[in-house]
Parts: sequence; C-alpha cells; structure tokens
Amino acid sequence: MKMTTGFIFIKAKNKLFRFLLICLAVLTPLLSIAVAPLPSYGNTAYGKNISGKGGTIKIAVLLPTEGRFAYFSKQFINGLLLSSNNPDGSKIRYVIVNLPENAGRTNIGYIFGSLAKKGISAVVGPIFARQLKYFAHNSVKFKIPVITPSPLAAKEDISPFVFGYGMTLKQEMKTEIKYAAYAGINSISVIYPYGGYGEKILAYIRRYSLRYGINILNTAAYDSKTVDFFNNFNSIVRFHNVGQGHLTKAEEAQLGVTPYDLMHGITKAKPTIPFKGLFVIGSPSKLELILTQLMYYNIDGFPIFGLSSLDSQSFVEKYGFYMQGAIFPNGFFKYDDNGVVKKFDAAYKKYYGKMPNILSAEGYDIGGILIKAAEKLPRPGAAAISGGGSLPLGLGQLQNLPDKDINGVAFYGSILRVKSYRGVCGISRLSGNRFKKGLYLFKYKNNKIYILESPF
Repeated sequence: MKMTTGFIFIKAKNKLFRFLLICLAVLTPLLSIAVAPLPSYGNTAYGKNISGKGGTIKIAVLLPTEGRFAYFSKQFINGLLLSSNNPDGSKIRYVIVNLPENAGRTNIGYIFGSLAKKGISAVVGPIFARQLKYFAHNSVKFKIPVITPSPLAAKEDISPFVFGYGMTLKQEMKTEIKYAAYAGINSISVIYPYGGYGEKILAYIRRYSLRYGINILNTAAYDSKTVDFFNNFNSIVRFHNVGQGHLTKAEEAQLGVTPYDLMHGITKAKPTIPFKGLFVIGSPSKLELILTQLMYYNIDGFPIFGLSSLDSQSFVEKYGFYMQGAIFPNGFFKYDDNGVVKKFDAAYKKYYGKMPNILSAEGYDIGGILIKAAEKLPRPGAAAISGGGSLPLGLGQLQNLPDKDINGVAFYGSILRVKSYRGVCGISRLSGNRFKKGLYLFKYKNNKIYILESPF
C-alpha cells in the first residue's frame, strides 16, 4: 500500500494551524509509525527508524513543533514515539499537531472540535501550564481524554477527562522538606523570587515545614532586577561589623576585606548562620549569582536545597564548585542502574544518537500508559464504561453518552483501568486523575551526584 503523509491547513480567526498528520495511511501491515520530518529538526526526524504493526487508535499530540520551544517538544515526542517500538504499541497511531505557545481559548477549542470530527481517541499535551484550562474545558465538551506532562496545579486546569503525569513544584517541595526533617534539619531559611511562582513555592515550604516540624527562621525575597544579594543575605545571617576605626592593611589582608565590603561595614570573617538548611529558589541565571555570592561572603557549611533546575549538566559543569552539598529533586535520572532505565537509555541512544532527558522520559512513559490503556479497551459490544459507581468524580452517567462520543469515552474508561505503571520515571499509581509517582532526590558532593531517594 502507498503511504500518504501530508499537511492539513485549518483557518481559525485568521491564523493557520498546521496539522502534521502522521500515518494517515499505512505503508505495510508491519508499519505502525511513519513520520514526516520537520525541516527545523535537521537529521533527527521524529520517530527515526521506528516501526511496528500498524495503528488503529488515533492519539493527537498538541505541542509547539515550530519556534523557540520546538526543541523541548522534539525531546518529548522522541520519547513518545520510541515507546511505540514496543510490539504492544502497534495499536497506536499518533497525529502531531503544531500548537503555538500563544494559542488560547478560541484556537484550542477550534482544534479540539476538528480533532473530534477526525475520530481522535485521546490528546497528549500541552507543555505550557497556562494552556491547561482550555484543554480541561474542551476535554469535557468533546469527551476526549487528555494526558498531560504539564503539572496540574490550578483548579481550572482540572477536569474529569484530564490526567496528569508530570511532576509539580508542590511535589518537589514536599520531597525536600520531608528529607530535611528525616536528616535532622530542624530550622531553615528561604531566598525566593518575589511574586508569581516564588510566592507559591514559599507557601508549599511553609505548609510542609509545619507538617514535618521544621522551623522557618527567615525568608528573603528578591525581584527580577536583583544582581547583588547582600541585602538578602543580611536578612538571614549576622555579619560581623568592622567596628570603630579603620582596619590596617594587614588586617584587611588577613580577613580578605575589600573596599566593597567596607562600604557595607562588614568583614569577611564567617558570619553567624542560625539555620541548618537554606532553600534557594530561582532561575538558573539567578542561582548562579546567589551561589557564587554565598561563597564570596563565606556563607556555607549547610545543605542548599533547590528545584529540579539545578539538575542540569551545563549548570553543574559551570557552577559545581559552588554547589557542594546541594540537594535537589528530579523525575528522571539517565545514569540510574535500574534495568528499566538502562534499557530505555540504550534504545534512545540507538535511535536518536544521544542520551534522553526528563522530557524524553516523560514522553516515553506517557506513551507506555497509552499502550496499556489500549490493551484494556472493551471488546466490541461490551459497555464502554461499566459500573458507574466505580468511576471517580461521579461520572457513572458517561456510560449513557450517544454513539458519536463513545470513542473518546471508551478510551477514557481504559485509562481509568490503568491503576499503576512501571516506567522509566518510576512506579506511578493512578489516584483520581493523576498518575502519582515519587521523585529522585540527589546530593551533589565532590563533583559527583549521589541518589538519596529513588522513585523505584
């Protein structure tokens, strides 16, 4: 048979959305995924050399495949398609849809409506949390289940048809606070960005510190323009004053004092540090300033807790010297000796020529969950969802939906039957509409990363 793969242009509100349709027809009975390469990705086309036995369930993947975020989508889709190399993946046919980062309510609603007419069984996406509320609304409207790598945080992001898999900031903070309590760290201070996600993280730190008996001594917020963090440090430690008179040159040399320090009226002697651990929250560009300045002022000798953004090879290579003792979480560790992870690493490197990252791993696991759901579809003639009382969130009435809705609803029911999944990001268990799993917790020491906790 001949394979036809092409682009469909749909006009909505004077904007063109390019739908890259994968496997619109099957090349041979042995081919499950055929992929049209995206020119911006050069030689690493989606689904490189991946084949199987033909697809019967259409899953739409809504991610930005063009522009500045295309790289991240590529990593995720590479992992997603790799999961279909498993013989059990032959039931899945993916449809890649370019979803611009600025797509809003109208455009996303139009896309969902178009996908519903195409007989789409489920949707994967988005990667931007700000678009989740539109996915949630349309998932209910069109009865199409959604599984997303984006964290389900706000109430408007949640609908019965939206399943979350990605890790959340709340989960990161709970993991770290719980470990701090276990390690005997009973007092902490926090440096965080003012407003936005910084305030949300501080709220999580307060909540879990109270739960696990940790005292927050001080908090210090900085704004987006802050490059000198002395005032923040001055809020959490006690510097030693220069005192009356002037230091001699010999005293300055001995204490390592600079004219800048004298301007602040301090010496470079080690300050008094009242806390046992310090939470440092911020973007990589802020973290590099904070970490280097902490060392400059001799503020050390305690563990620094950070977000998963610290788990970056390029960041560690540049600033590892300032990260000794740093503790941080993440949802995937490509160097784990776990057999599932090692097998995934080898397959990913074989197909794509490099090691996977967290996005690739989450894509692979979501693909695995979809395959497992496909295996649990009811036989022809069986009820799409049986036993209304067994459904979470009071959705027993969904079994009475008209025939035109049964495709998405049937697959929704199958996802609900995936009670647990062992993937490369750990063991996850479905609770409500979230696939909950543990996180890795790492410690950076002597230029090596040690695993403190594992999700397996």
